[in-house]
Amino acid sequence: MSVKVAVRVRPYNARELELNCQLCVAMNGPTTILLDIEDPKKNRDFAFDYSFWSHDSFENDENGYSRAIPGTKYADQQMVFDTVGQEILNNAWQGYHCCLFAYGQTGAGKSYSMVGYGANKGIVPISCEEIFKRIKKNSDSHLTYEVQVSMLEIYNEKVQDLLVPVPKRPTGGLKVREHKVYGVYVEGLTKYPVDSYEAIEAKMDEGSKHRTVAATQMNASSSRAHTIIQIEFKEIKNVDGRKSEKLSVINLVDLAGSEKVGKTGAQGDRLKEAGNINKSLSVLGQVIAALADKAMGKGKNAVVPYRDSQLTRILQNALGGNSKTLMICAVSPATDNYEETLSTLRYADQAKKIKNCAVVNESDVDKKLREQQEEIHSLKQQLMMLQQQLKGGVINPEMLKQLSQIQDDIETNETIMQENQESFESKLQKQKQKDEEEDDEDIQNEGIKDHPHLLNLNEDPLLNRKILKSLNQEETHVGRPNGNPTPQIVVNAMCVQPNHAVIRNKDGVIEISPFTKECGDFIFVNGSPITGPTLLHHNDRIIFGTTTTFLVQIPGSEQVEQGPEIDWELAQQEMQKKEEEKRQEQQKLAEKQVHEEMQRKKQELEEQRKEEQRLYEEQMKKQQEDFDRKMKALEEQNKDMLNRALMAEEERKLIEERKKLEEETLQKQLQREKARKQYEDEETMKKYRIKEKNFIENKLQKYLPKVLEVNLIAKELKRNVTLEARLKYVYADDQEYSQFTEENAQKGQIQIQVNNKEEGQIYYWDLHKFSNRYYIIKDLLERYFESNQLLSLPKDQDPFWDPPEARVIGSGFLKLQALAYLMDNPCDLTLVGEHFQCGTLKVNLIPTDETGQRNLSEDIEDGIEPPVEDPSELVGRRFDFRVSIESARLPENLCKDTYVEYSIQVEEKKKESFKTKTLTGAHPNPIYNYDQQHTFDQLSEAQLNYLINGTICFKVYGYDENKNKDVKKREIPVENLIPQQQTTQQQSTQQQQQIQQQSHQPTQQIDQVKKQEEHIDILTKTINQSKNIQQQQQVSQQQPNKQSQQTNQVKPPIEKFTPNQPITQPINRQSIKEFEDHTSEQQQMKAKLQQQQMNAQKPRSSSQDRTPAMMSKGKPDPKKGTKKDDGCNIF
Repeated sequence: MSVKVAVRVRPYNARELELNCQLCVAMNGPTTILLDIEDPKKNRDFAFDYSFWSHDSFENDENGYSRAIPGTKYADQQMVFDTVGQEILNNAWQGYHCCLFAYGQTGAGKSYSMVGYGANKGIVPISCEEIFKRIKKNSDSHLTYEVQVSMLEIYNEKVQDLLVPVPKRPTGGLKVREHKVYGVYVEGLTKYPVDSYEAIEAKMDEGSKHRTVAATQMNASSSRAHTIIQIEFKEIKNVDGRKSEKLSVINLVDLAGSEKVGKTGAQGDRLKEAGNINKSLSVLGQVIAALADKAMGKGKNAVVPYRDSQLTRILQNALGGNSKTLMICAVSPATDNYEETLSTLRYADQAKKIKNCAVVNESDVDKKLREQQEEIHSLKQQLMMLQQQLKGGVINPEMLKQLSQIQDDIETNETIMQENQESFESKLQKQKQKDEEEDDEDIQNEGIKDHPHLLNLNEDPLLNRKILKSLNQEETHVGRPNGNPTPQIVVNAMCVQPNHAVIRNKDGVIEISPFTKECGDFIFVNGSPITGPTLLHHNDRIIFGTTTTFLVQIPGSEQVEQGPEIDWELAQQEMQKKEEEKRQEQQKLAEKQVHEEMQRKKQELEEQRKEEQRLYEEQMKKQQEDFDRKMKALEEQNKDMLNRALMAEEERKLIEERKKLEEETLQKQLQREKARKQYEDEETMKKYRIKEKNFIENKLQKYLPKVLEVNLIAKELKRNVTLEARLKYVYADDQEYSQFTEENAQKGQIQIQVNNKEEGQIYYWDLHKFSNRYYIIKDLLERYFESNQLLSLPKDQDPFWDPPEARVIGSGFLKLQALAYLMDNPCDLTLVGEHFQCGTLKVNLIPTDETGQRNLSEDIEDGIEPPVEDPSELVGRRFDFRVSIESARLPENLCKDTYVEYSIQVEEKKKESFKTKTLTGAHPNPIYNYDQQHTFDQLSEAQLNYLINGTICFKVYGYDENKNKDVKKREIPVENLIPQQQTTQQQSTQQQQQIQQQSHQPTQQIDQVKKQEEHIDILTKTINQSKNIQQQQQVSQQQPNKQSQQTNQVKPPIEKFTPNQPITQPINRQSIKEFEDHTSEQQQMKAKLQQQQMNAQKPRSSSQDRTPAMMSKGKPDPKKGTKKDDGCNIF
């Protein structure tokens, strides 16, 4: 039978509602439809066994249970159990092994479906309750039932028994073994006999409590762990003294969040499968893919990699073995999680192809017991023979290994046989006695509740409010296990010092103080860091480090007005809100300063206007008085013709002076208006940049704490590596110039710069790669906490190391239009990289015959071939052309091991990439001498359109020169990682100072964004001019008499200027000087662009040089030929 698959979609969460996300999931019967909001034609249909719509159309009753509104398709918890859970139980009752997976991204609703919250119980508790309901209904005296429960967790490829307290667990976890009769099992996993649902519920609660303690003390993330609840169900039939049993093992599996695989498994990252944290889900995907291929008749001899992870090893029977298996996939309904939802649906679609071979597990108890005894006897005989051989002097490693294996098998068989011989009643009685002994701890916890205490808050609702920490003593220390004095509250998390905080209880008044001043930066009370002793009140929230959260409980204190339920998310949002309020205050202050500055400038302009108006009126009055005085003097002297002529001349001069004065006044008014408009534009732009900075802050907020955490982990691991966030703006899509728009030009890219001073190298990680390395580095920290030893890692396993990678030095674009008229196009392309112009590349596109030897452009010039009047004449014919890449001029620091890459559109929406050979070594003037012929067998309309309107992008790749050559490499020593108490105290002050400096990095990094954003405005007009030139070129194709002959090179899109400094670095005086130089350069560039735009509108050749047919087609003139475009370098 095939694995059955169900999909369930949840309601929007608070974040998705805040983002106004749209719905991207629909369901029609068993079919789940993934909606494409932009293009409904691209909707994807997935057919499963069940599709549960739990997104809307529900209401909550007085107990908080969510039920369907009558007449709607809402699937509540009971409906899901009736459809899925009942089927699992029915199979178990018949003697089949069963397995239920819950798969999906974190927050998609896996745990809600499996366990449930509050009144909305999930499949697991309802199933457990139903088991004992069915047992109570049994009326056959020959039938008895035994139920045993186990609970385990797989985290970081280590299997831990959740029903065993953390201090009593083995350091390396439990081993997974295989038995000939019982199959794969976990050695040492406790099986607790239970006789009621309440007993199972108590064990599940105990397991959740132990899981919470481990997560707090070991810095583990609950969303990265797989939890398996195993219920062993036996039906024993006793007829005439002969016993037989049916055995069913029910595995209820809550997998870790699947998005960590999708988002952190970055393409191209050599370590994407190296982290143990990601390993289980990655191998599970490989196992499902292999089994699906086998079911489809592919790869029948392929080995399924069960043994590659602990998860797939334990669940080997459930996947392609003796089990009836069902997978329930939880998905988000929001467009914000479209990619994760698509990944989950594809995963489920593959899983449904797996074929299992389930059989009823029925056996004769006495016969089974005899077989076990015979197996033990046989093993002991083999052991004796090997021991005799060893005494005889025959020793080899293989024999010793076999001897150890036999001893383990004997011990395992004897343990299993002893468990089988012991009656269920005896097991149950022993367990009850043990539970009574452990009740003392529960009584102590009940006593703690009557006094001031801390209650844990966890991101996983199942682990929430499970741990109580008493505050009844005078001083309670918080810190790591190696603190001195030893802390009563152990928090083994990043940014937490060995001695981190002290909580004092003075006659019922509770206050918390940082152990040192620096520790206060990582102690948050109600979202705010503390600087000294701080009073605590009932329901206050305390965060140690970055995530470990507690709730203060002071019984008998005055209760505050009830608000929303306090949970981990609320505490985190509270902390983020305080940071947001601080940023908003800074933003308002900045906007206020900008507004005041603009008002001051406007006031100065107004005062200047009034002063100029006063001077103008005084001057006009003076001129009028002078004129009147002269006129009166002339009238008094004489009335002859000469005087009248003089009077007319004086009047004419007066009119001219008035006109000149009016023009000057008008010009000044225009200048003032222009200045006022400029000030307003500056104010608008500055406000926009402030808002844009705020937007980038929110974007960086997700990653900067992780960058800080990785830096702190590197310090813990004694690694000389630092990470910094960088902001990079890219103007155009490198793949297709025609896709360039102002909108996508404004998109910023966040990069993580890794300064590996041990190797003297600098790497750049994108966010996907950084996220993957983040979890692998945390994996190293887990191993460090367990072994207390620094690991000596080979380079290929070191997440802090990367081999040198080629990067794009610069890109240049060239139009293909000349080829459509069988004309070549030699050109020195301007290469534009991260910091503007970075060199030139000499290329040519040459139309040729089939041999590639004849240049058809030269034949047309020489009159051998007729010119192409209409490119459509080429449709249906074979078309050949060569791409020639001769040489380049590159910066000296970016010319190592260079090569050139470009793409040709061979079919519609399909491109093929080509590249030159790599020139080994540093060559500022590399000579490639690359020549490649390309052929369209039958030129289609789409291919012709590509030639007429398309562009080709040439990318030059190379390597940075080593920027840290002076850094001496070192080996990673193997030494005790946790220092002695004296060493810890000596280094504490330095470490705290370093952490204090890094604790302000997120704010400092974000503050530098504004400075870097100011550089963005410089090229806005330049880009608009460049776009105008492109538009002029397109228009001129239809007006050849006004078009320049050489317009085939596309002026490359320019990237915004971002100084070569990370966000974390302040901009120094030298950087400001460089920026001023760049500003001057851009003004020259702008003037040159304007001049080129004017030249583009002037005819550079007369119409007599072109034939009428050529003029009508608006094509290049073959008689003129093609020459090197001396004006193509606009920089």
